[in-house]
Amino acid sequence: MSSFYDPLIDYLTGDFPHKMELTILGHAFWGAMAVKDSRNKNGELHWFHAFVLTVVTGFAGGLFNFMWMGKPTAMISNDVVFASCMIAFAVVNWLPFDLGYKFCSFLPVKIVITMFAQLFRSLGMAGFITGAFNHFEESPSAYYPIPVFGPIWYGVMLGNMGGLFSKGINAYLANGIPWPFQNGMFCAPFFHFYAHDTKGPIGELLRSALAPVQALLPGVDDRTFAIASVSLFMQVVGVLQLPAFLGGSFSPFVAIHNLINSPVSKHQVSGMAKEIEMVSPTEEEQSVDYQQTKGKKKPKRKKNKQKKS
Repeated sequence: MSSFYDPLIDYLTGDFPHKMELTILGHAFWGAMAVKDSRNKNGELHWFHAFVLTVVTGFAGGLFNFMWMGKPTAMISNDVVFASCMIAFAVVNWLPFDLGYKFCSFLPVKIVITMFAQLFRSLGMAGFITGAFNHFEESPSAYYPIPVFGPIWYGVMLGNMGGLFSKGINAYLANGIPWPFQNGMFCAPFFHFYAHDTKGPIGELLRSALAPVQALLPGVDDRTFAIASVSLFMQVVGVLQLPAFLGGSFSPFVAIHNLINSPVSKHQVSGMAKEIEMVSPTEEEQSVDYQQTKGKKKPKRKKNKQKKS
């Protein structure tokens, strides 16, 4: 039975023709633009240096994340990835008059690139977590019926390998929790428990809490709903983080934290105290005698003037 939401669900879950080519190409252009906007802004890098940075920025997770399970990377067997990196790098950096970079900087084009890049990341996270779950499923700990931290860690690290590889641990973590870590620590546990936890209480609690929402999407199973939810979250945040909107430093988690814990400054407290002091009655004004005589003018005392002799 089809519904109004079917096209959206198909997009968020990557159920459309040429999904692989479009998402990989979008992420390749995102990586090329990220390098061009930052380290190679003035074109001072050697072309090979800039190209390697483009590949690592866009696909470090695919290059290095398989090492956690001792598997060869899919980047070696997928010609579309490297071909997309070369096409994106050439368009962004080598077209005459910088036409490629200017075209990709046009806001509607940038939004499209961001959306396909975010779709690539969300589908990649779901696929990597499922792969790790299948790998560790037969050996959970004695404290929970399914493996927990292995699949979640695998999904979190997918989006952080680029920053860790290119900047190093100290530089990458110097200013707090990077957004890819924040995103992974929220999306990976949600997807893992919702899609895979059919034996433990956490998955049951999540599915029960969101059952009314999932009921609005007829025919959508738990895994599809989990992928669509993660993908939608990453799509919205990715667009909001564009410079034309809230910027790359925007994080919904930081915004919520600041909203809840916004401190009142000492200056504001001091000013409030002065205002309270000005409007608060004094002890004299609170006395019964004052209340009874309030508004009555006290008689003026006559001054005794001394006559001049």
